[in-house]
Amino acid sequence: MPVSTVFKFKSIGPLSHAEMELGQLTVIAGRNNTGKTYLVYTLYGLLDMWRGWPSASVLLDEKRRNGMSFPDFSGASKALSRVGHFSAPLFRDSLKTQRQVLTKSLVRDFSKHALPDVFSSRSENFPNSSIEVVLRDDPYVAGRSSIRALGSNLELHFADHHLNISANPAPPESDELQRILSDLYVWALLGNEFDTPFILSAERFGISLFFRELDFTRNQLVEVLQNLAEEEKRNKFSPYVFIDKATSRYAKPIKDNIDFTRDIPVNRKKSSELSQEKLFEGVKEMMAGYYQASGDDLFFVSKARKEKRFKIPLHLASSSARGLSDLYFFLRHLAKKGHLLMIDEPESHLDTANQIELARLLARLVRAGLKVLITTHSDYLIKELNNLIMLSSPNPNNDEIRKTYGYGESDCLSASSVKAYIAENGTLTACVVDELGMDIPVFDETIDRINQTSNALSENFKKSHNA
Repeated sequence: MPVSTVFKFKSIGPLSHAEMELGQLTVIAGRNNTGKTYLVYTLYGLLDMWRGWPSASVLLDEKRRNGMSFPDFSGASKALSRVGHFSAPLFRDSLKTQRQVLTKSLVRDFSKHALPDVFSSRSENFPNSSIEVVLRDDPYVAGRSSIRALGSNLELHFADHHLNISANPAPPESDELQRILSDLYVWALLGNEFDTPFILSAERFGISLFFRELDFTRNQLVEVLQNLAEEEKRNKFSPYVFIDKATSRYAKPIKDNIDFTRDIPVNRKKSSELSQEKLFEGVKEMMAGYYQASGDDLFFVSKARKEKRFKIPLHLASSSARGLSDLYFFLRHLAKKGHLLMIDEPESHLDTANQIELARLLARLVRAGLKVLITTHSDYLIKELNNLIMLSSPNPNNDEIRKTYGYGESDCLSASSVKAYIAENGTLTACVVDELGMDIPVFDETIDRINQTSNALSENFKKSHNA
Protein backbone atom coordinates (compact mmCIF):
# COMPACT_ATOMS: atom_id res chain seq x y z
CA MET A 1 0.00 0.00 0.00
CA PRO A 2 1.50 3.40 -0.91
CA VAL A 3 2.63 5.73 1.85
CA SER A 4 -0.19 8.03 2.87
CA THR A 5 -0.19 11.56 4.23
CA VAL A 6 0.64 11.69 7.94
CA PHE A 7 -1.09 14.14 10.27
CA LYS A 8 0.57 15.19 13.53
CA PHE A 9 -1.35 16.87 16.36
CA LYS A 10 0.08 18.82 19.29
CA SER A 11 -1.59 20.18 22.45
CA ILE A 12 -5.19 19.81 21.31
CA GLY A 13 -7.63 19.08 24.12
CA PRO A 14 -6.49 15.99 26.08
CA LEU A 15 -3.96 15.16 23.35
CA SER A 16 -0.42 16.29 24.07
CA HIS A 17 0.87 14.81 20.84
CA ALA A 18 -0.43 12.30 18.33
CA GLU A 19 0.40 11.02 14.88
CA MET A 20 -2.00 9.40 12.44
CA GLU A 21 -1.87 8.01 8.92
CA LEU A 22 -5.24 7.52 7.25
CA GLY A 23 -6.21 4.21 5.71
CA GLN A 24 -9.19 3.48 3.52
CA LEU A 25 -10.77 2.67 6.87
CA THR A 26 -9.35 4.35 9.97
CA VAL A 27 -10.53 3.28 13.42
CA ILE A 28 -9.83 5.26 16.59
CA ALA A 29 -10.84 3.52 19.81
CA GLY A 30 -10.37 4.57 23.41
CA ARG A 31 -12.07 5.53 26.61
CA ASN A 32 -14.07 8.70 27.13
CA ASN A 33 -12.26 12.05 27.29
CA THR A 34 -9.09 10.80 25.62
CA GLY A 35 -9.19 13.31 22.76
CA LYS A 36 -10.85 11.35 19.96
CA THR A 37 -13.41 14.04 19.14
CA TYR A 38 -10.81 16.81 19.40
CA LEU A 39 -8.67 14.98 16.88
CA VAL A 40 -11.53 14.33 14.45
CA TYR A 41 -12.78 17.93 14.64
CA THR A 42 -9.28 19.31 14.04
CA LEU A 43 -8.70 17.07 11.05
CA TYR A 44 -12.13 17.88 9.64
CA GLY A 45 -11.50 21.61 10.02
CA LEU A 46 -8.20 21.44 8.13
CA LEU A 47 -9.54 19.27 5.31
CA ASP A 48 -12.67 21.38 4.89
CA MET A 49 -11.05 24.83 5.17
CA TRP A 50 -7.62 24.49 3.54
CA ARG A 51 -8.69 25.70 0.09
CA GLY A 52 -9.58 29.10 1.47
CA TRP A 53 -7.12 29.44 4.34
CA PRO A 54 -5.14 31.42 3.52
CA SER A 55 -5.86 32.76 0.02
CA ALA A 56 -3.63 30.92 -2.44
CA SER A 57 -2.80 34.12 -4.33
CA VAL A 58 -1.69 35.83 -1.11
CA LEU A 59 0.34 32.77 -0.15
CA LEU A 60 2.14 32.62 -3.50
CA ASP A 61 2.82 36.37 -3.48
CA GLU A 62 4.37 36.02 -0.04
CA LYS A 63 6.65 33.20 -1.19
CA ARG A 64 7.75 35.14 -4.28
CA ARG A 65 8.62 38.15 -2.12
CA ASN A 66 10.80 35.85 -0.04
CA GLY A 67 12.69 34.84 -3.18
CA MET A 68 11.10 31.43 -3.69
CA SER A 69 10.42 30.09 -7.15
CA PHE A 70 6.66 30.01 -7.67
CA PRO A 71 4.78 30.69 -10.92
CA ASP A 72 3.74 34.23 -11.74
CA PHE A 73 0.40 33.93 -13.48
CA SER A 74 0.47 37.32 -15.19
CA GLY A 75 1.88 35.67 -18.35
CA ALA A 76 -0.68 32.88 -18.16
CA SER A 77 -3.45 35.43 -17.76
CA LYS A 78 -2.34 37.22 -20.92
CA ALA A 79 -2.05 33.98 -22.92
CA LEU A 80 -5.47 32.78 -21.83
CA SER A 81 -7.09 36.08 -22.79
CA ARG A 82 -5.48 35.88 -26.25
CA VAL A 83 -5.71 32.22 -27.25
CA GLY A 84 -7.51 30.44 -24.40
CA HIS A 85 -4.56 28.18 -23.58
CA PHE A 86 -1.30 28.29 -21.64
CA SER A 87 1.43 25.67 -21.19
CA ALA A 88 4.72 25.65 -19.28
CA PRO A 89 7.24 22.93 -18.34
CA LEU A 90 7.25 21.48 -14.84
CA PHE A 91 10.22 20.08 -12.92
CA ARG A 92 9.82 17.31 -10.39
CA ASP A 93 12.27 18.67 -7.81
CA SER A 94 10.68 22.10 -8.02
CA LEU A 95 7.22 20.63 -7.45
CA LYS A 96 8.47 18.72 -4.43
CA THR A 97 9.89 21.86 -2.84
CA GLN A 98 6.80 23.90 -3.63
CA ARG A 99 4.49 21.29 -2.10
CA GLN A 100 6.52 21.15 1.10
CA VAL A 101 6.74 24.94 1.43
CA LEU A 102 3.05 25.48 0.72
CA THR A 103 1.92 22.73 3.09
CA LYS A 104 4.09 24.02 5.93
CA SER A 105 2.77 27.57 5.50
CA LEU A 106 -0.82 26.45 5.14
CA VAL A 107 -0.96 24.30 8.29
CA ARG A 108 1.01 26.87 10.30
CA ASP A 109 -1.50 29.60 9.46
CA PHE A 110 -4.40 27.20 10.03
CA SER A 111 -3.07 26.26 13.47
CA LYS A 112 -2.56 29.88 14.46
CA HIS A 113 -5.67 31.53 13.05
CA ALA A 114 -8.31 28.97 12.07
CA LEU A 115 -8.07 26.17 14.63
CA PRO A 116 -9.94 28.08 17.38
CA ASP A 117 -12.72 28.83 14.87
CA VAL A 118 -13.18 25.10 14.25
CA PHE A 119 -14.16 24.74 17.92
CA SER A 120 -15.90 28.14 18.05
CA SER A 121 -13.55 29.05 20.86
CA ARG A 122 -11.09 31.77 21.82
CA SER A 123 -7.49 31.54 20.65
CA GLU A 124 -6.23 31.58 24.25
CA ASN A 125 -7.79 28.13 24.65
CA PHE A 126 -5.37 26.81 22.02
CA PRO A 127 -2.10 28.62 22.92
CA ASN A 128 0.35 25.96 21.72
CA SER A 129 -1.96 23.84 19.57
CA SER A 130 -0.92 22.83 16.08
CA ILE A 131 -1.38 20.32 13.31
CA GLU A 132 1.43 19.28 10.98
CA VAL A 133 1.17 17.47 7.65
CA VAL A 134 3.86 15.15 6.29
CA LEU A 135 3.26 14.56 2.59
CA ARG A 136 3.42 11.30 0.70
CA ASP A 137 6.83 10.17 -0.53
CA ASP A 138 5.90 10.61 -4.19
CA PRO A 139 5.62 14.36 -4.83
CA TYR A 140 4.97 14.21 -8.54
CA VAL A 141 1.33 14.72 -9.35
CA ALA A 142 1.51 14.68 -13.16
CA GLY A 143 -1.47 12.92 -14.67
CA ARG A 144 -3.33 12.83 -11.34
CA SER A 145 -4.63 16.37 -10.88
CA SER A 146 -7.27 18.07 -12.95
CA ILE A 147 -9.03 20.94 -11.22
CA ARG A 148 -11.78 23.07 -12.71
CA ALA A 149 -12.70 26.46 -11.30
CA LEU A 150 -16.41 26.34 -10.64
CA GLY A 151 -18.24 28.65 -13.03
CA SER A 152 -15.08 30.13 -14.50
CA ASN A 153 -14.65 27.77 -17.49
CA LEU A 154 -11.03 27.28 -16.50
CA GLU A 155 -9.18 23.99 -16.22
CA LEU A 156 -5.69 23.45 -14.88
CA HIS A 157 -3.88 20.13 -14.82
CA PHE A 158 -0.43 18.59 -14.70
CA ALA A 159 0.39 16.18 -17.53
CA ASP A 160 3.49 15.04 -19.40
CA HIS A 161 5.75 17.21 -17.23
CA HIS A 162 3.81 20.31 -18.21
CA LEU A 163 1.39 22.67 -16.56
CA ASN A 164 -1.56 23.10 -18.91
CA ILE A 165 -4.31 25.67 -18.47
CA SER A 166 -7.25 26.05 -20.80
CA ALA A 167 -10.23 28.38 -20.91
CA ASN A 168 -13.37 28.30 -23.02
CA PRO A 169 -14.33 30.98 -23.83
CA ALA A 170 -11.14 33.01 -23.44
CA PRO A 171 -11.51 35.25 -20.35
CA PRO A 172 -10.46 38.90 -20.17
CA GLU A 173 -7.10 39.53 -18.56
CA SER A 174 -7.52 40.66 -14.95
CA ASP A 175 -6.16 40.48 -11.42
CA GLU A 176 -9.12 38.27 -10.54
CA LEU A 177 -8.07 35.78 -13.24
CA GLN A 178 -4.57 35.65 -11.77
CA ARG A 179 -6.08 34.99 -8.33
CA ILE A 180 -8.16 32.11 -9.66
CA LEU A 181 -5.11 30.62 -11.41
CA SER A 182 -3.15 30.79 -8.15
CA ASP A 183 -5.95 28.97 -6.37
CA LEU A 184 -6.07 26.27 -9.02
CA TYR A 185 -2.32 25.78 -8.95
CA VAL A 186 -2.22 25.30 -5.18
CA TRP A 187 -5.28 23.02 -5.26
CA ALA A 188 -3.68 20.88 -7.98
CA LEU A 189 -0.43 20.61 -6.04
CA LEU A 190 -2.05 19.60 -2.76
CA GLY A 191 -5.50 18.32 -3.65
CA ASN A 192 -4.47 14.67 -3.59
CA GLU A 193 -3.23 15.02 -0.02
CA PHE A 194 -6.41 16.56 1.43
CA ASP A 195 -9.53 14.45 1.02
CA THR A 196 -12.93 16.13 0.85
CA PRO A 197 -14.53 15.41 4.23
CA PHE A 198 -18.10 14.81 5.32
CA ILE A 199 -18.68 14.53 9.05
CA LEU A 200 -21.39 13.05 11.24
CA SER A 201 -20.73 14.55 14.66
CA ALA A 202 -21.80 12.99 17.94
CA GLU A 203 -24.43 15.75 18.22
CA ARG A 204 -26.21 14.57 15.04
CA PHE A 205 -29.00 12.96 17.09
CA GLY A 206 -30.35 16.29 18.26
CA ILE A 207 -30.04 18.25 15.03
CA SER A 208 -33.24 16.89 13.51
CA LEU A 209 -35.01 17.89 16.72
CA PHE A 210 -33.86 21.49 16.79
CA PHE A 211 -32.86 22.70 13.32
CA ARG A 212 -36.32 24.21 12.77
CA GLU A 213 -35.92 26.20 15.99
CA LEU A 214 -32.50 27.30 14.76
CA ASP A 215 -34.10 28.51 11.52
CA PHE A 216 -36.70 30.40 13.54
CA THR A 217 -33.98 32.06 15.62
CA ARG A 218 -32.08 32.97 12.46
CA ASN A 219 -35.19 34.52 10.93
CA GLN A 220 -35.78 36.51 14.09
CA LEU A 221 -32.22 37.78 13.85
CA VAL A 222 -32.75 38.95 10.28
CA GLU A 223 -35.97 40.68 11.27
CA VAL A 224 -34.26 42.53 14.12
CA LEU A 225 -31.48 43.72 11.84
CA GLN A 226 -33.94 44.87 9.22
CA ASN A 227 -35.72 46.96 11.85
CA LEU A 228 -32.52 48.88 12.56
CA ALA A 229 -33.43 51.42 9.94
CA GLU A 230 -32.65 54.62 11.76
CA GLU A 231 -29.10 55.81 11.30
CA GLU A 232 -28.91 56.74 14.96
CA LYS A 233 -29.63 53.17 16.03
CA ARG A 234 -27.09 51.80 13.56
CA ASN A 235 -24.43 54.05 15.00
CA LYS A 236 -25.18 52.85 18.51
CA PHE A 237 -25.46 49.15 17.68
CA SER A 238 -23.27 46.96 15.50
CA PRO A 239 -25.28 44.16 13.84
CA TYR A 240 -22.04 42.34 13.12
CA VAL A 241 -21.42 41.92 16.85
CA PHE A 242 -24.96 40.59 17.22
CA ILE A 243 -24.51 38.14 14.36
CA ASP A 244 -21.20 36.93 15.74
CA LYS A 245 -22.63 36.34 19.21
CA ALA A 246 -25.73 34.64 17.83
CA THR A 247 -24.00 32.30 15.41
CA SER A 248 -20.70 31.37 17.11
CA ARG A 249 -22.05 28.90 19.64
CA TYR A 250 -21.39 25.67 17.81
CA ALA A 251 -18.18 24.03 16.65
CA LYS A 252 -17.73 23.94 12.87
CA PRO A 253 -18.59 20.22 12.45
CA ILE A 254 -21.88 20.76 14.28
CA LYS A 255 -22.68 23.89 12.26
CA ASP A 256 -21.96 21.97 9.07
CA ASN A 257 -24.23 19.12 10.20
CA ILE A 258 -27.01 21.64 10.83
CA ASP A 259 -26.50 23.20 7.39
CA PHE A 260 -26.52 19.77 5.75
CA THR A 261 -29.79 18.81 7.44
CA ARG A 262 -31.29 22.17 6.52
CA ASP A 263 -30.28 21.69 2.86
CA ILE A 264 -31.58 18.12 2.45
CA PRO A 265 -34.81 19.26 0.71
CA VAL A 266 -32.58 20.93 -1.94
CA ASN A 267 -29.96 18.17 -2.18
CA ARG A 268 -32.58 15.43 -2.62
CA LYS A 269 -32.71 16.47 -6.29
CA LYS A 270 -29.09 15.36 -6.69
CA SER A 271 -27.88 11.84 -7.25
CA SER A 272 -24.78 10.45 -5.56
CA GLU A 273 -21.89 9.36 -7.75
CA LEU A 274 -22.26 6.04 -5.92
CA SER A 275 -26.03 5.79 -6.30
CA GLN A 276 -25.68 2.65 -8.43
CA GLU A 277 -24.08 0.92 -5.45
CA LYS A 278 -27.33 1.37 -3.44
CA LEU A 279 -25.28 1.89 -0.28
CA PHE A 280 -28.16 3.72 1.39
CA GLU A 281 -30.11 0.45 1.31
CA GLY A 282 -27.93 -0.69 4.19
CA VAL A 283 -29.37 2.07 6.37
CA LYS A 284 -32.91 1.14 5.29
CA GLU A 285 -32.34 -2.47 6.30
CA MET A 286 -31.00 -1.55 9.73
CA MET A 287 -33.86 0.86 10.44
CA ALA A 288 -36.61 -1.22 8.81
CA GLY A 289 -37.65 1.96 7.08
CA TYR A 290 -36.51 4.84 4.93
CA TYR A 291 -36.38 8.63 4.84
CA GLN A 292 -38.19 11.24 2.80
CA ALA A 293 -37.78 14.97 2.26
CA SER A 294 -41.02 16.70 1.36
CA GLY A 295 -41.08 20.46 1.02
CA ASP A 296 -39.01 21.74 3.92
CA ASP A 297 -39.81 18.77 6.17
CA LEU A 298 -38.05 15.46 6.81
CA PHE A 299 -39.87 12.20 7.49
CA PHE A 300 -39.12 8.65 8.52
CA VAL A 301 -41.27 5.94 6.94
CA SER A 302 -41.27 2.87 9.14
CA LYS A 303 -42.00 -0.65 7.93
CA ALA A 304 -42.13 -2.06 11.46
CA ARG A 305 -45.89 -2.64 11.16
CA LYS A 306 -45.89 -5.31 8.53
CA GLU A 307 -49.53 -4.78 7.65
CA LYS A 308 -49.10 -1.05 7.05
CA ARG A 309 -46.25 1.43 6.77
CA PHE A 310 -46.48 4.57 8.86
CA LYS A 311 -44.89 7.94 8.21
CA ILE A 312 -43.81 10.32 10.97
CA PRO A 313 -41.81 13.57 11.12
CA LEU A 314 -38.15 12.75 11.64
CA HIS A 315 -38.00 14.56 14.98
CA LEU A 316 -40.57 12.05 16.33
CA ALA A 317 -38.58 9.02 15.17
CA SER A 318 -36.30 6.97 17.42
CA SER A 319 -32.82 8.24 18.24
CA SER A 320 -31.30 5.50 16.09
CA ALA A 321 -33.38 6.55 13.07
CA ARG A 322 -32.45 10.21 13.62
CA GLY A 323 -28.77 9.34 14.02
CA LEU A 324 -28.56 7.54 10.68
CA SER A 325 -30.67 9.98 8.66
CA ASP A 326 -27.75 12.16 7.51
CA LEU A 327 -25.78 9.07 6.50
CA TYR A 328 -28.74 7.91 4.42
CA PHE A 329 -29.14 11.24 2.62
CA PHE A 330 -25.37 11.61 2.13
CA LEU A 331 -25.02 8.18 0.53
CA ARG A 332 -28.09 8.69 -1.65
CA HIS A 333 -27.46 12.23 -2.86
CA LEU A 334 -23.89 13.55 -2.31
CA ALA A 335 -21.30 10.79 -1.80
CA LYS A 336 -18.39 10.61 -4.24
CA LYS A 337 -15.40 8.33 -4.52
CA GLY A 338 -12.54 9.74 -2.50
CA HIS A 339 -14.82 11.44 0.04
CA LEU A 340 -13.60 11.01 3.61
CA LEU A 341 -16.64 10.06 5.70
CA MET A 342 -15.95 10.85 9.37
CA ILE A 343 -18.36 9.40 11.94
CA ASP A 344 -18.07 10.06 15.65
CA GLU A 345 -19.27 6.91 17.45
CA PRO A 346 -21.36 5.40 14.64
CA GLU A 347 -22.67 2.70 16.99
CA SER A 348 -24.45 5.20 19.26
CA HIS A 349 -28.11 4.27 19.92
CA LEU A 350 -27.80 1.08 17.83
CA ASP A 351 -28.57 -2.35 19.26
CA THR A 352 -25.86 -4.99 19.03
CA ALA A 353 -27.33 -6.66 15.94
CA ASN A 354 -27.35 -3.33 14.08
CA GLN A 355 -23.81 -2.57 15.20
CA ILE A 356 -22.79 -5.73 13.37
CA GLU A 357 -24.79 -4.71 10.29
CA LEU A 358 -23.17 -1.28 10.44
CA ALA A 359 -19.71 -2.85 10.37
CA ARG A 360 -20.66 -4.65 7.14
CA LEU A 361 -22.00 -1.38 5.68
CA LEU A 362 -18.76 0.44 6.53
CA ALA A 363 -16.80 -2.26 4.70
CA ARG A 364 -19.07 -1.84 1.66
CA LEU A 365 -18.46 1.91 1.71
CA VAL A 366 -14.71 1.30 1.62
CA ARG A 367 -15.02 -1.17 -1.26
CA ALA A 368 -17.14 1.38 -3.16
CA GLY A 369 -14.33 3.96 -3.03
CA LEU A 370 -15.12 6.04 0.05
CA LYS A 371 -12.61 6.61 2.80
CA VAL A 372 -14.04 6.16 6.29
CA LEU A 373 -12.80 7.34 9.69
CA ILE A 374 -14.65 6.36 12.84
CA THR A 375 -14.22 6.76 16.57
CA THR A 376 -15.79 3.96 18.54
CA HIS A 377 -16.43 2.32 21.90
CA SER A 378 -18.04 -0.75 20.35
CA ASP A 379 -16.48 -4.16 20.80
CA TYR A 380 -19.18 -5.63 18.53
CA LEU A 381 -18.27 -3.23 15.70
CA ILE A 382 -14.55 -4.04 15.98
CA LYS A 383 -15.08 -7.78 16.18
CA GLU A 384 -17.30 -7.80 13.08
CA LEU A 385 -14.79 -5.67 11.13
CA ASN A 386 -12.15 -8.21 12.16
CA ASN A 387 -14.39 -11.03 10.89
CA LEU A 388 -14.60 -9.26 7.53
CA ILE A 389 -10.81 -8.92 7.45
CA MET A 390 -10.41 -12.65 8.12
CA LEU A 391 -13.00 -13.42 5.41
CA SER A 392 -10.83 -11.54 2.89
CA SER A 393 -8.01 -14.10 3.24
CA PRO A 394 -7.72 -16.73 0.49
CA ASN A 395 -8.75 -19.58 2.80
CA PRO A 396 -10.70 -22.32 1.00
CA ASN A 397 -12.88 -22.85 4.07
CA ASN A 398 -14.13 -19.25 4.05
CA ASP A 399 -16.83 -20.08 1.50
CA GLU A 400 -18.35 -22.61 3.88
CA ILE A 401 -18.18 -20.12 6.78
CA ARG A 402 -19.89 -17.45 4.65
CA LYS A 403 -22.65 -19.89 3.81
CA THR A 404 -23.10 -21.02 7.40
CA TYR A 405 -23.18 -17.55 8.96
CA GLY A 406 -24.97 -15.62 6.24
CA TYR A 407 -22.20 -13.56 4.66
CA GLY A 408 -22.17 -12.58 1.01
CA GLU A 409 -19.21 -13.19 -1.29
CA SER A 410 -18.37 -9.48 -1.19
CA ASP A 411 -18.45 -9.24 2.63
CA CYS A 412 -14.75 -8.74 3.17
CA LEU A 413 -12.24 -6.06 4.13
CA SER A 414 -8.56 -6.04 3.23
CA ALA A 415 -6.21 -5.73 6.20
CA SER A 416 -3.92 -3.50 4.14
CA SER A 417 -6.70 -0.92 3.79
CA VAL A 418 -7.19 -0.49 7.56
CA LYS A 419 -5.41 1.71 10.11
CA ALA A 420 -6.31 1.42 13.80
CA TYR A 421 -5.36 3.49 16.85
CA ILE A 422 -6.07 3.72 20.56
CA ALA A 423 -6.41 7.17 22.12
CA GLU A 424 -4.72 6.93 25.50
CA ASN A 425 -2.31 8.79 27.76
CA GLY A 426 -2.49 11.98 25.71
CA THR A 427 -1.50 10.34 22.44
CA LEU A 428 -2.48 7.79 19.77
CA THR A 429 -1.06 4.28 19.91
CA ALA A 430 -0.98 2.49 16.55
CA CYS A 431 -2.51 -1.01 16.63
CA VAL A 432 -1.34 -4.04 14.70
CA VAL A 433 -3.61 -4.86 11.76
CA ASP A 434 -2.99 -8.18 10.04
CA GLU A 435 -4.94 -11.03 8.47
CA LEU A 436 -6.55 -11.72 11.87
CA GLY A 437 -7.86 -8.16 12.11
CA MET A 438 -7.18 -5.20 14.40
CA ASP A 439 -5.51 -5.87 17.73
CA ILE A 440 -7.29 -3.34 19.98
CA PRO A 441 -6.67 -4.58 23.55
CA VAL A 442 -8.61 -1.79 25.26
CA PHE A 443 -11.87 -3.70 24.70
CA ASP A 444 -10.51 -7.15 25.57
CA GLU A 445 -9.03 -5.87 28.84
CA THR A 446 -12.40 -4.49 29.94
CA ILE A 447 -14.25 -7.67 28.90
CA ASP A 448 -11.66 -9.84 30.69
CA ARG A 449 -12.06 -7.84 33.92
CA ILE A 450 -15.85 -8.11 33.98
CA ASN A 451 -15.64 -11.84 33.13
CA GLN A 452 -13.15 -12.40 35.93
CA THR A 453 -15.44 -10.57 38.36
CA SER A 454 -18.44 -12.58 37.17
CA ASN A 455 -16.55 -15.87 37.50
CA ALA A 456 -15.34 -14.98 40.98
CA LEU A 457 -18.84 -14.05 42.12
CA SER A 458 -20.28 -17.20 40.56
CA GLU A 459 -17.71 -19.39 42.30
CA ASN A 460 -18.37 -17.61 45.58
CA PHE A 461 -22.12 -18.15 45.14
CA LYS A 462 -21.61 -21.89 44.55
CA LYS A 463 -19.33 -22.24 47.59
CA SER A 464 -21.76 -20.41 49.89
CA HIS A 465 -24.63 -22.66 48.81
CA ASN A 466 -22.59 -25.86 49.06
CA ALA A 467 -21.28 -25.03 52.51
